[in-house]
Amino acid sequence: MPNNLLDLSIEEVSNLIEDGSVSSLELTELVLKNIERIDPKLNAFIKVLSEESIEQAKKADKARADGINLGSLHGVPVAVKDLFATKNIATTAGSKILSNWVPEKDASTVSKLKAAGAILIGKCNMDEFAFGGTTENDHYGTTRNPWDTSRSPGGSSGGSAVAVASRMVFSALGTDTAASIRNPAHFCGIVGLKPSYGRVSTSGVVPLAWSLDHVGPFTRTVKDAAIMLNVISGYDIQDSYSSKNKVEDYVTNIETPISGMKIGILKDYFWDPIEPSVDGAVNTAINVLKELGSVNQNVSFESAHLFPILMNTVLPAEAAAYHKQWLETNQDDYGQKILDRILPGLVVSGPDYINAQRIRDQIKTGFMKMFEQFDVLICPTVPYTAAKIGQLEVAVGKSKMEASVARTKNLFPFNALGLPAISIPCGFDNNNMPIGFQIIGKPFEESKLLQLGHNYQKVTDWHLMAPNTA
Repeated sequence: MPNNLLDLSIEEVSNLIEDGSVSSLELTELVLKNIERIDPKLNAFIKVLSEESIEQAKKADKARADGINLGSLHGVPVAVKDLFATKNIATTAGSKILSNWVPEKDASTVSKLKAAGAILIGKCNMDEFAFGGTTENDHYGTTRNPWDTSRSPGGSSGGSAVAVASRMVFSALGTDTAASIRNPAHFCGIVGLKPSYGRVSTSGVVPLAWSLDHVGPFTRTVKDAAIMLNVISGYDIQDSYSSKNKVEDYVTNIETPISGMKIGILKDYFWDPIEPSVDGAVNTAINVLKELGSVNQNVSFESAHLFPILMNTVLPAEAAAYHKQWLETNQDDYGQKILDRILPGLVVSGPDYINAQRIRDQIKTGFMKMFEQFDVLICPTVPYTAAKIGQLEVAVGKSKMEASVARTKNLFPFNALGLPAISIPCGFDNNNMPIGFQIIGKPFEESKLLQLGHNYQKVTDWHLMAPNTA
């Protein structure tokens, strides 16, 4: 048995549970001890479910003893962002307004995790109502990057990312409306997958913007992301945006070589400006893929400059629509940061919103033409590495940019277009801060992203690097 079980992937630890080398109870107790040791420094969790997870682990072990095998997550500790409804357990969405909300049933994805035998360890910290990108929460404190606690882990799913990167759980669910899975994955050196719009149900998940919200997993390996996606995907009658597209077994073809796969390297808007360390790491990753047999070609998208306009219209308008009643009755209960983001949405006019949606459709038609030529597209996840906590402006190459703009510019486009996208670790900068690259695919072709990413991880070891949390 390995010296440190917590460094293992879901696949590896699942095999140990299955063959009896370790019990779910032993693993859960080990995870809880690690959380007790390091979470006071990192603040990844709003609530740790110590007693509940121990009981779940005992039931998982009994099921095993009775000959029941629920699959790769059976007995494996995971966590969820604290906007996933959890039956009889407070779900705050990182807010004061929902601090006393105790849902009567689980979110659909939480139900699926439990049905697969996963052990729910806790609820992770986040930006208030998921509207932010730093996980600096006015009510539940700031989450810190495990690679350097003076730096941000990104957000809004920062707590989920930190819990996975620091070995407090083997996977965690997050949400991604403009960047909120992939930028924390980049900043924390792990895998973050935003599936296609409608691939994973958002039923029971507190919304930020209905037409942009996605649910997806954080993991340490691409194969683990495939395992998680197998569990949480599928049509849900409770979610009107949920897709009836057939769900593949995402693990089945993940080992298939990528020789001949056509990759478009998104340039211009997606590559300029960029920090030299990020530029070097992502180009090195692209060269690795070429050595594995991919056919790479640079490509530009002339309408990319319209994406920030869409983000600044559609997102705040939809967020304001959800929050309108509370803004009238409970405005003092909001943190100032989220108020600064929501209130502009109240003055977005109906015509402006409709015109933005029309532009969105036109952009998608143009963007999809690139997939007539390429299997997948690639670009840097974020053009800089993790900033200091509280830092509002960042140096990106020779440019100065608002951090909020720089950390979303390469990510929001694929929320607006509903395309699957995954961030994969590919190196570190001179300050030992992680770097990721992003793979984007056609709707419901997550399998190609996972295949490409897994082949990359088979010949690299960036995903095996762990922060020092001693």
